[in-house]
Amino acid sequence: MTYFYLAATTLVVVALLLLLRPWWRSGRRVVSADFLPVLNTAIHRDRLSELERDHANGTLSAADLAEAREELQRQLLDDTAAAEVVTSDGASRRGGIVLAVLLPLCAVGLYAMLGTPAAVLPGDVQAQRAMADMEQLTAKLAQKMEQNPNNPEGWAMLARSYKSLGRWDDAERAYGRIGPDLDRNAELLAEVAELLVQKHNGFDARARELIQKALRLEPDNMLALFLGGGEAFGAGRYAAAAEYWSRLLPRLEPGSEDARMVESSLAMARERSAGGGGKLAPGRGDVLSGTAIPQDEVHRGVAKPGTEKGPAQPVTNAAAASLSGRVELAAALKGKAGPEDVVFIFARAVDGPRMPLAAIRSRVADLPLDFLLDDSQAVMPGSKLSSAHQVRVEVRISKTGSAMPGKGDLTGKSAAVKPGAKGLRIVIDQIEP
Repeated sequence: MTYFYLAATTLVVVALLLLLRPWWRSGRRVVSADFLPVLNTAIHRDRLSELERDHANGTLSAADLAEAREELQRQLLDDTAAAEVVTSDGASRRGGIVLAVLLPLCAVGLYAMLGTPAAVLPGDVQAQRAMADMEQLTAKLAQKMEQNPNNPEGWAMLARSYKSLGRWDDAERAYGRIGPDLDRNAELLAEVAELLVQKHNGFDARARELIQKALRLEPDNMLALFLGGGEAFGAGRYAAAAEYWSRLLPRLEPGSEDARMVESSLAMARERSAGGGGKLAPGRGDVLSGTAIPQDEVHRGVAKPGTEKGPAQPVTNAAAASLSGRVELAAALKGKAGPEDVVFIFARAVDGPRMPLAAIRSRVADLPLDFLLDDSQAVMPGSKLSSAHQVRVEVRISKTGSAMPGKGDLTGKSAAVKPGAKGLRIVIDQIEP
């Protein structure tokens, strides 16, 4: 932002220097401009008196006197015009001052009207403004849909808007109002299944049913294949996951980020299928493995085809890709958690899938607890902490021992940070309604 303002100011100054050059030169002549008319008049009067004396002395005829007078009058007119030009330089100098003031003001005004002032704001401010604009547009669309409810396409658009805002319940209700068209559209069925996965942080029975229904309608639906592979992999059915993703891969652009992520997940599924399974993403300490997290929690093996984008260059330095800090339980909530209650600590991408990128588990008895999250604790292949631009560390004390949200769970979370952040302090101070 500072560089932009410096560059803009420099351009305005250079433009002013070029435009004001004529005024610098004319300014040198303005010093005597006020005296020129008086001086010219006195000179011409003396010359006229001299001519009249010559005529009275007989040295100048009447015809020559008349001709000399006409010549003096022409010279006086010419000198007066020249004096007006020089005198006008004073007004020109004032015009230069006006230009020096108006040019920057006009530049700022035109940029405000035609440019993008918000582009120089910090990234988090831009994100907040974009989110506020999205909220307003979604509210207007919701009002229109209430006035015209017989519009399946409109309800689908509204559902997707709610979904992008993370308003899962509103999105689910909007999908429900699409009507009979929902059951005949494989893409919409897959979208609802994905919504349920995001809402519940895992695959429930209805999400599985919708995925299979979408695949029966459209066997090559990309989103349904993607979700089907993620559900099968999380449930330990690695051969089925490999079959889904092998059907999805040819439909992706070769060499794209999505294709590379699917290839990585497909290779992992085939390896585990051939090797008879194994733990999910083992790491240091008590990492969330296949037995620590219910299998249907592991629901996103790769980015959604065509939507999620990875970084241009992945972070390779382990320290730069890790997150560390301390988790504490608020004093007001200590009586609401037992010492053996499970504590889940996980990192999620701020703008990306809901699946944790890295996770560990502990007990309430271990709090306060110093934690470290890195790529060795990745929950799924292809989704690593180092691949995210911004993440948020969340903590959940589960009453049931499951990472799925439950009523009465105690939660806390950090602000959005970049991988590599250290010294985070997360206080568990919220109760899940």
